[in-house]
Amino acid sequence: MKVDPATNDPTDLPEFVAGGRQWDDFLIDEAAGLAYVTTHRENTIDRVRLAHDGNREGRTVIAGDPFTETLVGPSAGAWGRAQGKKGRVAYFTSDGGTAQPPDGVYRKAKVLRVELPPVG
Repeated sequence: MKVDPATNDPTDLPEFVAGGRQWDDFLIDEAAGLAYVTTHRENTIDRVRLAHDGNREGRTVIAGDPFTETLVGPSAGAWGRAQGKKGRVAYFTSDGGTAQPPDGVYRKAKVLRVELPPVG
């Protein structure tokens, strides 16, 4: 949804960007026109284009496929604050599978540093 940067009030109707997964939280890279989205119960981080075409070109799983024990229950994310790292380095929380462990094994919650692949 487009908003007025001064007031954060809506300036237009919402647009459908993507669907079809159990997404939990996301980070937006406005410069690249992308969102990085956690799937929590599907244990992945996906990349989707910020286009109102429903992402007909599909999404890209950038972490968690194939399954990795490190990335179980990914949830909220935040951009790294180091100079030049926005859009390249992010931090995501993981609950260790408390909602639905994929293999029946609960793991410790953690914060994960993720270096995002270049967009090309």
